[in-house]
Amino acid sequence: MSNNNNNNPINLKDFILEILQKNRSAMNSRQIAWALNMKGKKSLKKIHSSLDDLEKKQLIIKSEKYKFQYNSSKNLIVGIIDINKAGNGYVSSKDYKDDIFIARKNRRNSLNNDTVSIEIIKNKRSGLAGRVCEIISRKQNKFIGVIKKESQNYFFIPHNNKTGSDFFIPKKKLNGANHNDTVIIEFIEWPLTTGCPFGSVIKVINGKLNLNTYIDAIIETMNLRNSFSDKIKNELSKIDTTIPEKEIKKRKDFREILTFTIDPEDAKDFDDAISINILPNNNIEVGIHIADVSYYVKKDSAIDQEAFLRAFSIYFPGLVIPMIPEKLSNLVCSLRPNEDKLCFSIIIRFDNELTMLEDIWIGKGIIQSNKRFTYEEVENILDLNNSKKDKEIHTLYKISEIFRQKRMKSGSIDFDRSDLKFILNKNKEPVRVSEKKPLKAHKLVEEFMLIANKLIANKLSSLKQSIYRVHDLPNQESLEELALYLKYCGGKNINFNSKNKELPNIINELLKDNSLNINKKIFQNLILRSMSKANYNEKNIGHYGLGFEKYTHFTSPIRRYADLIIHRILASTINNKKINYLKLDKQCAHFSKLEKIYTDIERKTNKFIQLKLLENSIGLAFKGYISGITKWGIYIELDNGVGEGLVAITELKDDKYYLNETIKSYVGRKSGKKYQLGQNVNVELKNINLFKNEMDLVFI
Repeated sequence: MSNNNNNNPINLKDFILEILQKNRSAMNSRQIAWALNMKGKKSLKKIHSSLDDLEKKQLIIKSEKYKFQYNSSKNLIVGIIDINKAGNGYVSSKDYKDDIFIARKNRRNSLNNDTVSIEIIKNKRSGLAGRVCEIISRKQNKFIGVIKKESQNYFFIPHNNKTGSDFFIPKKKLNGANHNDTVIIEFIEWPLTTGCPFGSVIKVINGKLNLNTYIDAIIETMNLRNSFSDKIKNELSKIDTTIPEKEIKKRKDFREILTFTIDPEDAKDFDDAISINILPNNNIEVGIHIADVSYYVKKDSAIDQEAFLRAFSIYFPGLVIPMIPEKLSNLVCSLRPNEDKLCFSIIIRFDNELTMLEDIWIGKGIIQSNKRFTYEEVENILDLNNSKKDKEIHTLYKISEIFRQKRMKSGSIDFDRSDLKFILNKNKEPVRVSEKKPLKAHKLVEEFMLIANKLIANKLSSLKQSIYRVHDLPNQESLEELALYLKYCGGKNINFNSKNKELPNIINELLKDNSLNINKKIFQNLILRSMSKANYNEKNIGHYGLGFEKYTHFTSPIRRYADLIIHRILASTINNKKINYLKLDKQCAHFSKLEKIYTDIERKTNKFIQLKLLENSIGLAFKGYISGITKWGIYIELDNGVGEGLVAITELKDDKYYLNETIKSYVGRKSGKKYQLGQNVNVELKNINLFKNEMDLVFI
């Protein structure tokens, strides 16, 4: 695998520009460094370099000696360009409601997801149009695709047709690649005098593409940080893994209380454990214990800085890229059975009727897990329904169900969605895929983690500095489209109003309504598409999907950096120490940005595995349902999680079809025949392109 340790996902120029835009007065490099919480001569050197570049591009001006300010006279908008398959782009800006259209000819030398400055050139009824003035930063500098020889020249054609351009590859930069070879190239430059960028081949991918080579290519092209520096390894070697007696005395001791973890079968990083204790008065004491990563990972250490840059652990089927070194994630911090472990603990008490009592304790603890359960093992216990044996598991499940019912009544939306499960062979290559419904065991753990996150959010809400996991109101326009679809296809006339406090209950009732004449999976997807994306923010607006006024992420500090920050803030609160976290808004933006990238990687990897398992099924027939209607064709989701493919509009040859967006259908002009969203269909697999993650289907 590649080693990418020098690619900082946060672009310094973007942050400097944002700071100068917000700050009315001029700032020198040291003031900018302070605002960015960057220390040392090396950091100042990077800031000076970025300032010089921004000044050359006239995005900032030197207003007085050694001071800079944003060049507002240029009236430029800074944003990220999203390029479509046709080569046109769109830039979103908080200053405008609609995206700004950038025609291909006005893109300058931008590529997909680059940060660009643009100027408005048209403002008509049809919408805003702009022109790219400068490329502030490149999002991606490595790409996967194929080499093509044209006459005596060599070109690189990206597999991602949203990249924005083919590349010219000088012969001396082919590095052994030949016509039709699949390769990874590195961006060199894109002079304004040339029609396309220049690239250099850095890797030739030989043979058939399998899961391992696909993951390697993702790591390479997405610049994922997947190795730890010598400085980190040295720091790691000095961490004392024994727990001093003086540290134990500072904590509440739960080592004699029945405690266990419940995790996937292949998990090694156990963030959370649950304990249960029946008190002499028959009251029940339930503990939620979360690994105390902050004890071992000190703020601003090399390990900590790297963890922040990664922000999350990345999970591929058969492979984990951990946020912190595996010695910590899988051994020292992981709540392994029969080992003393430091943790943050929440103790909730219930009476013998399982009513939650008011006296909640939150603090630092030490535990020793008695057993490591898998979800399947707990599910078997719950299915046996033998209250005498493993009665603690049954009691915890009853409590979790009470939490769940209360949450639903308070406005939480119940998306009971299936997950894909991939079975790999000994070479970590896929052999089977299936859809798995959530188990009762999953719901048991979920409810205790949700209540823990909620309790911590409430505890820290009085502070001026904290991080919230927020989820805004649904998109009203999307809700109105959903209402039209329900009216025409489901026979229900419902007024969806995002501000209606009863909307979550209305949605839950519809999700349970078996009389609806529509595909339930499609209905779920349409609701999800109308929802805002949850993200991290230092300002609380509540969590709409969960129905919580305050919510944070506290329960996964081994694999999420935001949780680690919450642990440190909580520790300061417990110890009555001053909390001093600068630029939490920037950190939240960083977490949200990387979360989106990693989620997209997970989605693409899952699709690759599905298509890989189908590559020998060309010509076979499958059952499925219409999962999407677009201008270029009809998407079909094959049954049992097999995969999704496209029937191109050009394949509909028995009639001329037009798109009716209101009822989400293609309708034959002569026959009146419909292909409608959610409709069950039979298709034949025509072609698979693993590199482009595409499957072509035809109706039969």
